Amino acid sequence: MKAYFCHRAEVFLMIGGLWGFVNGYLIFLCVPALQGEDILYLNLLLCFFGVCWLIRDYQKWRKLKNYFQNQEAFLAEEEKKILGEELYGYVCKIQEEQQKEAAEYTRRLGELSDYIARWSHEAKLPLTSLKLMNQRNQDTGLKRDMQDCIMRLEGLIHTVLTGSKLQQPQHDVRMEKLTLESVVKEAVKNQSYFLIQYQFELELDLQGISVYSDRRWLVYLLNQLVGNAVKYRKDEPKLSFRAKREEKGVIFTVEDKGIGISSEDLPYIFEKGYVGKILRKGDYHSTGMGLAFAKSIAQLLCISIEVSSREGEGTCFSLYFQDTSDHLLLP
Repeated sequence: MKAYFCHRAEVFLMIGGLWGFVNGYLIFLCVPALQGEDILYLNLLLCFFGVCWLIRDYQKWRKLKNYFQNQEAFLAEEEKKILGEELYGYVCKIQEEQQKEAAEYTRRLGELSDYIARWSHEAKLPLTSLKLMNQRNQDTGLKRDMQDCIMRLEGLIHTVLTGSKLQQPQHDVRMEKLTLESVVKEAVKNQSYFLIQYQFELELDLQGISVYSDRRWLVYLLNQLVGNAVKYRKDEPKLSFRAKREEKGVIFTVEDKGIGISSEDLPYIFEKGYVGKILRKGDYHSTGMGLAFAKSIAQLLCISIEVSSREGEGTCFSLYFQDTSDHLLLP
């Protein structure tokens, strides 16, 4: 549309210059042969044709505007009339090339996702063997350290698999009515090894509230939040899950009493690969991807996620669930 307006501005300038030239020629060179009424009549005639041309051009612009705003509503013949034969052919060629590029990108992304899924499955087999071997380990300290590494590796493999699925999540979402208590218990069970090891105190105040969401994705989102609470814990760690129903939906909070997030880091924690100042000191190992995945999952499930934190006092994540029962045609 910008190119269209630039072209029309050039046309207007050209017509204005031509009109000025014609009037100058008539006034200065043809005055003896023409009356003033003749020149006025000629200008009125030119203005009439100019107005007609402007009206026709405006109608054409409206059609072009409607076309670019809603191309799917136009048939091929209508597009050809609006754009013209040559421009229509060029647009079709560009669209065909874009469709080929999109299909190739989708194919490669699908192949990569399949490869990651197979790799994740294969990687779990030696981990299972390591678990069994570690159970026969007589060295208590070594056994605990090995179990820590095994559990962390399992979490990393699950993160890789989930990140791969997030690239094509459209066919992997099943919305259903879930109780928050069941989802929280599943997430806590997934992290139970570390929660027990570090003696976390858990507090649940969920009031039997249910939401509409996808169980697997929601559990994984909570896994990330619980995992962060474990990673950035303090002495006598505590983790609280609370829910409250409001007029427009449900507010669900996950709060820990850990080391917290500094005010300068807080606006960037959901960005991929971002590592805060505490992590840069080398006290913790982080990829900066966990909360980025959590944000992507929240968007996938139409959940608003916010965070509040004070350094040294803890962090609170708030998830806002909309009441979508009417939209999903669920009871």
